[in-house]
Amino acid sequence: MGKKLPREFFCRDPVTLAKSLLGKLLVHETLEGRISGIVVETEAYLGREDKASRGYGGRRTPKMEPLYRDCGLLYIYPVHAYAMLNVTAAPPKEPNAVLIRAVEPVEGIELMKKNRGSEIKLEKLCAGPGRLTKAFGITLDFNGISVEEGPIYFENYREVDLEDIVATKRIGVDYAGEHAELPLRFYIKGSKYLSRP
Repeated sequence: MGKKLPREFFCRDPVTLAKSLLGKLLVHETLEGRISGIVVETEAYLGREDKASRGYGGRRTPKMEPLYRDCGLLYIYPVHAYAMLNVTAAPPKEPNAVLIRAVEPVEGIELMKKNRGSEIKLEKLCAGPGRLTKAFGITLDFNGISVEEGPIYFENYREVDLEDIVATKRIGVDYAGEHAELPLRFYIKGSKYLSRP
């Protein structure tokens, strides 16, 4: 096992954090066992100024409070009955976050398949934000929990060279106008486990 990433790791701007999380191990310590996967795809959301962000224009609801608190908190919200796993970024009290879009399964693969409810090809098991939260057993109940203190956290696993990181526009944010074109989706070049190429 690698070393758990401290809260301070997440206290960086969302673009830097989105790139830095690539190659790290996402872990969920469940009652049925440990589930983990290598982060291969992320998206950065730039808060108040970003039309694709939940916090655009300072929008704020009780369920969005983790966005306005501190770095290194889980921010989980629903889209089409799926939970979207985000982690809050710097600066504190600003609604900046990184969405975890896809991981490469490492540990607890049979448990992931059980959580997904069907026999699925390994490459597709966690290829997409809704698929990965379903596979990992991550629900809205974990919203606001610290990555330092809760059962869901990140570990050092491997470093990804900058030349192996691809930047492209985010997925499913066409409503955001010109901000939909910003190259804020990052993935590991050549990974078979992406939500899409």
